[in-house]
Amino acid sequence: MKHKDEVVTCAEMKEIERKAAQTGLSYYQMMENAGIGAAELIMSQQTIKGKRVLIFYGKGNNGGDGFVVARKLCGEGAVVKLVLVDGEPKTEDAIKNREVCQNMQIPTLPSFKSTDWEKESLSPDIIVDAIYGTGFRGELEGEIKKATRFINHSPSKVYALDIPSGLNGDTGKGDEDGVRADCTIAFHRFKPAHLKVEAEKYCGESVCVDIGINL
Repeated sequence: MKHKDEVVTCAEMKEIERKAAQTGLSYYQMMENAGIGAAELIMSQQTIKGKRVLIFYGKGNNGGDGFVVARKLCGEGAVVKLVLVDGEPKTEDAIKNREVCQNMQIPTLPSFKSTDWEKESLSPDIIVDAIYGTGFRGELEGEIKKATRFINHSPSKVYALDIPSGLNGDTGKGDEDGVRADCTIAFHRFKPAHLKVEAEKYCGESVCVDIGINL
């Protein structure tokens, strides 16, 4: 675990990842390490076997981290379902991990277009927010806003990967419907938002996990 005096901006984190990739740690391996670290943190706090887990995905690498979490928790006996609220992933590494989940036959729910969606979601015990990470700017819209509202009205234990969706990782300012997580799992280093008082209602407890970067 990292200390909270070890903070980098979102732009600095991108540069750290770029340098790590140049030294031989691939982006794919960083994603693998992040997802496994997040899953292990969740399992350290929750009994997983038999628990219903709903994971919400965006199209980018935050979603890719979430696919790793899905297969890890599924492998430990959780009943995992996926919700692709912004369509199929678009980045190469996220696509690869999505394919692994498909090969494992982890089911995907039909987002919020189904009239009986809440019934299909089976009232999860745990929700993982893997929609937006450090790249989020602006406001939540459309299906994603519906997803974050569902998350915030659920009694489930909520974990956010790196940054709660709807929160600016640098400024700590959030959309009014930004995810209110019980625990935010930061990767490699804390970002400024994790330490800002105004962001506590989004982040909950902030915990940082190692993703294999030695810079």
